[in-house]
Amino acid sequence: MNVQEIPLAFDCHGDTLIGIVHQPEQAAKRGVLAVVAGGPQYRAGCCRQLVYMARDLSANGIPVMRFDYRGMGDGGGDFSGFQYVEDDLEAALRAFSESVPGLEEVVLWGGCDAASAILIHAWRHPIVTGMILGNPYAHTNATEAVVTRKYYLQRLRDKAFWTKLLTLQHNPLKMACSAWGSLRGVSRHKAHAPHQGGIPFTDRMLAGLKQFRGHILLLMSGQSLTSQEFDVLMGTSTAWHTAVQSAKMNRVDIAEADQAFSSIDARQQMIIATRNWLNDLH
Repeated sequence: MNVQEIPLAFDCHGDTLIGIVHQPEQAAKRGVLAVVAGGPQYRAGCCRQLVYMARDLSANGIPVMRFDYRGMGDGGGDFSGFQYVEDDLEAALRAFSESVPGLEEVVLWGGCDAASAILIHAWRHPIVTGMILGNPYAHTNATEAVVTRKYYLQRLRDKAFWTKLLTLQHNPLKMACSAWGSLRGVSRHKAHAPHQGGIPFTDRMLAGLKQFRGHILLLMSGQSLTSQEFDVLMGTSTAWHTAVQSAKMNRVDIAEADQAFSSIDARQQMIIATRNWLNDLH
């Protein structure tokens, strides 16, 4: 199928944002808006995964738009963090709708904190009828402590770990300090996401999930600690467990994938799962 890749410049409260619309010759009425993670990244996504996904989906008749937030990539203005991108999403949804004639529904796709942003904001937009969430970011001290404890227990059972330790390929003092800090639930690698109005961002994600009435695809990587943290949150919180059970949610696990689906095989599995799920919505 013939597909045009059309650059866009659109306004968001006085700042200019840049997007790319992948428009098939015969476009479906349901499109995908790819939301980039704030790592920082830009509209191509980590390892250009959003480009590969957009070209695959659009070749199968599904229009896709990728774009930069304010303060990210080529977007003007300042980036305030994933919790505060509601206006950016609204502007992008408007630009996408205006660019693709006949577009009636939009599915939001995002990984990591982009998935978190989607959970927080998607319910506010009637045109959004679906969410595809890749390894949502839901870090807390409690979830990190559980995941890290599990990680180190697995390492202690690993023969290769002991071989490297006994042959001094690992620094035992450094590892002990790292393990002690992690087991106490102290994060050495992740900055705690700010709260809005005193509400933890994970509570805002939960509130958004409860209010969303569309369909959800959850893509989870077997080699991602972020994915494991989200599983801990869903498994240990009664409120989260109840909300997930009540949602119209499908889940696909990709065992060998990392957080960014960075290998060719993992990326392809992610794209196929996305495409199949979108086709099943019909």
